[in-house]
Amino acid sequence: MESETQRLQPLESSVSFSLPFSNQRPPHGVARQRMDVIMNRHESKIFENQHLVLDDGVFINCTFKNCSLEYSGGDVYVQNCQGEGCQLVWRGAAQRTVFLLQGLGLMAPPAPPPTAASPSRVQ
Repeated sequence: MESETQRLQPLESSVSFSLPFSNQRPPHGVARQRMDVIMNRHESKIFENQHLVLDDGVFINCTFKNCSLEYSGGDVYVQNCQGEGCQLVWRGAAQRTVFLLQGLGLMAPPAPPPTAASPSRVQ
């Protein structure tokens, strides 16, 4: 009687695939991590006053105006894009990377939010 479970063979650590623009499948026996992710392609678009999740996105020749740009550390490809008045929102792995860079002094921490100056009165 044959077993219905298969033993997984270890993969060589030097094997890697980068297929951001296709639905190709890896060769037999190669791990399928993140291979089912479809990259959302945006080309020559203008985004205004929007909240955008950058993960799993391809942005080519795009302009972002007054947008909230969220990034969690996933696959993203950005080429020749411009941003005006945008806010970056870091989540998950991306946020941990920002904390690491700030802790090492390689990235400045965000400026504190402006406080409303309370009028001082002399009594």
